[in-house]
Amino acid sequence: MHSQTNLDKKYITALNLTDGSNFKLPNIGSLEEKKLLEPLEELYTNYSIKNLSEKMGKIYAEKIYFRDAFKQFDSTKDLISYMIKGLGAVEEAGFKFNHITRSSCDFFIEWSMHIKFKANTPYEKSIGMSRFRFDSEGKVIFHQDYWDPTTLIYSKIPIAKQLIRFVQKRL
Repeated sequence: MHSQTNLDKKYITALNLTDGSNFKLPNIGSLEEKKLLEPLEELYTNYSIKNLSEKMGKIYAEKIYFRDAFKQFDSTKDLISYMIKGLGAVEEAGFKFNHITRSSCDFFIEWSMHIKFKANTPYEKSIGMSRFRFDSEGKVIFHQDYWDPTTLIYSKIPIAKQLIRFVQKRL
């Protein structure tokens, strides 16, 4: 079973393969580091089918490790398809990078997401954190999302909504 927090073999292998000692990265706080992050931030700020289709393959390496609350992928091609499919039920979506912290080769980005589903629903907001690693060419090779889809996604499914309420009352 997939989990965004399971320390499975694929995750451990991906951490080893994407370790910063294998790549040349810009110095912390440098202009080059800022230039490394700008295309990534622009990609998610303007989170659209057009933007993902045109830019994601330039920002992400062909072979990657990606994991979020729902899926895990090892190719950018599959990730693009997944993200585009996810936008099918969405009228508008975007992210704001609130805070970026770097530790060695790891970039931790705290973000806010706004999303408006189709069918005349109100805008919804969520927060999360993503961990990124880059190769020597500045392309994303590791992307792990940490966020709770409970209120944004699962609570929209009637049976899941009831189960969530039941569990929350029991805690």
